[in-house]
Amino acid sequence: MKKAFDTFVLSAIISVMAIVGALADEKPINEASTVEYMHFRLVEGADPNDFLRETLAVDPILEEYDGFVARHLARNDDGSWVEVVYWETLEAAEAALPRFIEDPRTVGFLSLVDADSMSVKYSTLFEF
Repeated sequence: MKKAFDTFVLSAIISVMAIVGALADEKPINEASTVEYMHFRLVEGADPNDFLRETLAVDPILEEYDGFVARHLARNDDGSWVEVVYWETLEAAEAALPRFIEDPRTVGFLSLVDADSMSVKYSTLFEF
């Protein structure tokens, strides 16, 4: 019963995130030239619901960063997470990561991410 409830809560939070993302003042994706992929796991014992709440809390922070366009989050079947962030330029993306890590407003989010499991890659977007 608890697992079913947890799944329901997680689904509800993800739905809220989708609605908030749709209503947010995001720039059109076509303004992005760079995609940042962050693959990570949560720290042992972290509650995914707490992580999703913290994720919502950092959205307005990222919107303050120069070159930020949009952000999406997904959870893999193995329990790992992928955050996809769209940036106007590679320089903006690379400048944002250390700023994000040092920002005191992101402590709650970062405390739930297993830093040793994190990998970051950048890709260039192409128009078809």
